[in-house]
Amino acid sequence: MSSIWIHIIFQLIHMRQAGTLNEGATQPARVSDESMARAADELVSVLRSEIHSGALKPGDQLEEAALAKRFGVSRMPVRQAVRSLVESGLLETRARKGAFVRVLSPKELADLFEVAAELEGLACRLAASVLTEDDVEAISRGLEDCVHAASNQDSNRYAIANLRFHGAIHKASGNDWLADQLAQIEVRINSYRSMPYQIRGRLAQSVQEHREIMDVLVKGNGHDAARLMRDHMLLQGKRIPLLVSSSG
Repeated sequence: MSSIWIHIIFQLIHMRQAGTLNEGATQPARVSDESMARAADELVSVLRSEIHSGALKPGDQLEEAALAKRFGVSRMPVRQAVRSLVESGLLETRARKGAFVRVLSPKELADLFEVAAELEGLACRLAASVLTEDDVEAISRGLEDCVHAASNQDSNRYAIANLRFHGAIHKASGNDWLADQLAQIEVRINSYRSMPYQIRGRLAQSVQEHREIMDVLVKGNGHDAARLMRDHMLLQGKRIPLLVSSSG
């Protein structure tokens, strides 16, 4: 073998080894990027859940340093999570003040409740024709929880029970796409849903509306169940924007 070929072979070996070394050197960076992306995704999930539950309320400020300390992460995944939630419309940024849970305008709330009313009505209509015993039991448990919370004038527990009642109907509809769309709307409106609970007599009235919805639902009357549910949601949709305007 000529010296030229020997030189070429050694060069190729050297280049391959160097490539392997470089590839290994970049691996920690890729791992770090993946770890940061996972941390950001987890933060998005937790913050979405807290907005949905009302633990984070419209107008609440999210401080970058406080979130990083709370979740034991650097500020980078916090920034990524905040950016993602801003893009989805759940957070908003204000110049030199950081990120806040987005405050919806009365018009936006009215529009969202109007859409929610139609979708909730559809869920009732679909559920009425395919209800199982398990569905009836789940809806009934949600209603019972509402009754207990209302009897104790516990608006926080009522807010949770209310979601359980509605969620059981969404599941009973058997339409996963519909349930997903309702879940997306709930994230945006749920912080506001408890506002009318402070009005005298509203909890008792809401329980009665739930009871009437369930009564016709279990009888398989999808048309009336849908009508009652739409009325139930539209009533909220009319009250809440007025309450938001008066508190602004």
